[in-house]
Amino acid sequence: MRKIRFILLFALIFGAISVFAQYEVSGYVKDSQSGNPLPGVSVQVVGANLNAVTDEKGFYKFEGLKGGTYLIDYVLSGYETFENSVNIEGSIQLPDVLLKSGISDDAYMAFNEVTISIDDLESESGGQAVSGLLQSQNDAFASAAAYTFSAARFNIRGYKPEYSILLMNGIPVNDPESGFASWSSWGGLNDVTRNREARNGLTPTDWSFGGLGGATNLNVRASQQRIGTRVSYASTNRTYTNRVMFTHSTGMMENGVAFTISGSRRWAEEGYVEGTNYDAWAYFVGIEKKFNDKHSVAFTTYNAPIKRGMQGVSTDEAKELAGTNYYNPNWGYQNGEKRNAKVRFQQEPTFILNHYWNINPNLTVTTSAGYSISTYQTTSLNWYDALDPRPDYYRKLPSYWVDSDPSVVSAITDAFMNDPSISQINWDYLYQVNYNSFDDNDSLRSKYIVENRITDSRQFTFSSVANWVVTPEIKINGGIDASIYKGKNYKVIDDLLGGQYWLDIDQFVERDFFSNPDLAQNDLDNPNRKVAVGDEFGYSYDANVNNGNIWAVANYTLAHFDFYAGANYNYTEFWRTGNMRNGRFPQDSKGDSPKQVFHNYGVKAGATWKISGRHYVDGNLAYITRAPFFRNSYISPRTSNFVIPGLTNEKITAADINYNLRTPYIKARFSAYYTRFTDQTQRKSFYDDTYRTFINYTMRGIEKVHKGVEFGAEIKLTTTLTLNTAASLGSYQYTSRPLATVTQDNLGTVLVQDQVVYIKNFFVPNSPQTVAMLGIRYASPKYWFIGADVSYYDHIYIDFAPGKRTAEALQGLEPGDPRRDALTAQEKVPSAYLVNANIGKSWKVKDYYINLNFMVSNILDNTDFKTGGFEQARYSVAEQTSNKFPPKYFYSYGRTYYLILGLRF
Repeated sequence: MRKIRFILLFALIFGAISVFAQYEVSGYVKDSQSGNPLPGVSVQVVGANLNAVTDEKGFYKFEGLKGGTYLIDYVLSGYETFENSVNIEGSIQLPDVLLKSGISDDAYMAFNEVTISIDDLESESGGQAVSGLLQSQNDAFASAAAYTFSAARFNIRGYKPEYSILLMNGIPVNDPESGFASWSSWGGLNDVTRNREARNGLTPTDWSFGGLGGATNLNVRASQQRIGTRVSYASTNRTYTNRVMFTHSTGMMENGVAFTISGSRRWAEEGYVEGTNYDAWAYFVGIEKKFNDKHSVAFTTYNAPIKRGMQGVSTDEAKELAGTNYYNPNWGYQNGEKRNAKVRFQQEPTFILNHYWNINPNLTVTTSAGYSISTYQTTSLNWYDALDPRPDYYRKLPSYWVDSDPSVVSAITDAFMNDPSISQINWDYLYQVNYNSFDDNDSLRSKYIVENRITDSRQFTFSSVANWVVTPEIKINGGIDASIYKGKNYKVIDDLLGGQYWLDIDQFVERDFFSNPDLAQNDLDNPNRKVAVGDEFGYSYDANVNNGNIWAVANYTLAHFDFYAGANYNYTEFWRTGNMRNGRFPQDSKGDSPKQVFHNYGVKAGATWKISGRHYVDGNLAYITRAPFFRNSYISPRTSNFVIPGLTNEKITAADINYNLRTPYIKARFSAYYTRFTDQTQRKSFYDDTYRTFINYTMRGIEKVHKGVEFGAEIKLTTTLTLNTAASLGSYQYTSRPLATVTQDNLGTVLVQDQVVYIKNFFVPNSPQTVAMLGIRYASPKYWFIGADVSYYDHIYIDFAPGKRTAEALQGLEPGDPRRDALTAQEKVPSAYLVNANIGKSWKVKDYYINLNFMVSNILDNTDFKTGGFEQARYSVAEQTSNKFPPKYFYSYGRTYYLILGLRF
């Protein structure tokens, strides 16, 4: 009996040791062609929150793995993802993993560059850029969203880009004024920004609390760049037509120093859209010094100055007259050459210093400091006491004269279709008017000018992140970050167009209140100021935003279950500093405004059920509050300190559940999600025909619900043939009736208070809510590939003018009146599908590696694909119709190509 008890006790002890024993797994990753080590490879244990990044020797290591069978993914941009099935029975060094070159991520990134114009971004729609370019490659759905679906302005789960967190070497780079993170700040530096760690949705990360839409960290450490030299040339017919790029990286040398340098130039005399020139440069310098196994210091600096002529957005009437959906009203001929009135220039020199401290094998701390100096400039026409110079102004189109003599309509139609001085900006006319605009002193007072709207900012950011393996089962990640931001918003005279000065007054106020000249002064301390080229005028104010954040996420790992829970606290303060005393708001425009202070927090938790080594189910829950952004908080930030009434924190409740299947032949994910937004605010500014002036239309109490399902799968039909498919079926709708406050922009007078806006059940605009893709790819063992895909887009709604969805706008219109339906319905654009293809080949010639990639998008040249748009806020109150101000639409490009030839040695 005693012997049996001993055997049972021994069995229990041995079983416990087998279950709870912790093992170390390590290995190396190399290039399959050259055999060189590959730093910067993201190595992940599937179904567990265990991640590693290969060092300068291509080495990686996991600690705390229990016995069992695991799938390990190896992901690096420009290489095919490799999946390794490993049976762990003890500490082990795995055989070297050889990654094979795949389609150039550089080609994908450049081919899908965002082409949204400044008009889109500053239009009445509020505009939003394509998100997802930096999502994880190792997920079929995320990959489709980043590349294929980007042509339709698709936003994952309908989230705007500011709900995703973007970091550069651990430094947050989202804009404090708007929340938007612009990849163009490092455009043309694809070679050095290809290494990235991405987490979709609420999934926890090692380096950030994350955002609702996920988080991405661009790893640009010099020691983790691909060793060698790479030069490339690209030809395309999109925003630019030519690109050259050079990159050299030493890797970690024997003296403990790694050095990387990269540069590029992209240019076009004219892009895909007429009148859009493009000139962009970029540079990157990275240096890292490894002092010993515990300490490394890295310094990084980069900049990507871009100057480009912008594409305008217009009505379908103007586009039909011009004979193209890509009609651009922003340009005209001057001295026989095309001149664009809207030119964007932007640059953001950035400097980052990182300290990597490996305190012991279980605790690392990364501390970072960043400083950036940015400028965003956009030129635009302005005019005083003169005809509107825009060629697509509604009074210049045939529809405005439809009730006149038919011969007038015919003459206007013919002129627009055949005379560029009518259909485009007539620069000669603008100059001629100014040449004849003499004042009482025989000086030329310009009636037309080109102004330059500028935001110059300075930002300092600090971050420190700790990763602590407390026990083999428990891992804690946490950190703090803080930023100090100051952005000066102002405008200057860019071109007087032949005149000698511009008078700095508000023409609408001067027109309506001519008996009180002080009201019209933009700068009351310098009345009737005559401004020349380079002088500030109109408005000038600083946006001050300070932010602090502390966060922690704990992970607990068991044999068949993983759990995590995390929380963060965020402090935000911002205020406006006026640099001019405005005549309409002499007491509330100059100097510091009261500070707006917000305290916010977020909590999230999740669990993964590891059913087997091939099947995983995980779920996530989160409740997050968020401060409003500066740009959505002030009624008229250019002229006064007044904030939106009832300004408060936004609240977000989110949940999702995901099933992951990983077999040797199928990698698939199915997800269902639900997100509720409450207490959002929104501001629109536009010219109102009733009040004959610009108004500010602010809404508060906006609520939305985003829900839907996602599916993505990669199916290996053979060892060389792969089928990819992805789909998203979503419903993103408003669920409240917000309250609006309408104020007169030039006086601040409250015209309407707490106006109910009837938009409940309207759809979130300008992102398809139904998308699907099916693609096939053949990858030859001899390093060439060919692929194609077809994608489908539906349930795309344009942005709506809220003022038309009010009781006041519908007063007197009975149910069934077609004007009532026209004012209350939300327009849905037609569905569409696109076909794309790509082919590529890699060669090795001695010690040289050559790759050639060719991609064609929208092969069938579908130029009628509306990716969204917006209603014009103006409408005739007397006639209760919007016919004079029809919607404006965005169109996807027609057939485009991207050809890239690269040489690496």
